[in-house]
Amino acid sequence: MLVKPSLIIEDITQIDLAALKAAGIRGFIFDLDNTIMAPHSGTLEDRIAAWLTILQVEGFKCLVLSNNKKADYCQMAENVLNIPVISHAAKPRRAKFREALGMIGLTATEVAMVGDRPLTDIWVGQRMGSYTILVDPLIKHSEKVYIKVLRRMERLFVRG
Repeated sequence: MLVKPSLIIEDITQIDLAALKAAGIRGFIFDLDNTIMAPHSGTLEDRIAAWLTILQVEGFKCLVLSNNKKADYCQMAENVLNIPVISHAAKPRRAKFREALGMIGLTATEVAMVGDRPLTDIWVGQRMGSYTILVDPLIKHSEKVYIKVLRRMERLFVRG
């Protein structure tokens, strides 16, 4: 099985909103940890906060879909982001993705799924028929060795 994201970029601030809008994308479903926020940090980088503001001003609907099971953390992230967060997503399963689509009132083909993990974030987006964007993890340089090894193995399944 190979996973082929629609787009591979360094981080979310490189997403061309005008191009996606022209292609019919009206919303985004983001992964949380290492896509929008550094894992378990509860903080948002200024450049990402500014980009998320532009995204919402441009009229895109947004939601965060996280496999994180810590309800308090996900609620805190929702407060910081001012974007709804669905936890316990169990990606690449599709149930919570469908719930997310219902919450933002869009179809799978109208959203871009954005995340740092090919075998969870990108795969669920592909399974649903969404545009998929693979980003580099925000803290890739300071991750534990076993996480770096896991990421290298995951990238073997990616075809760019």
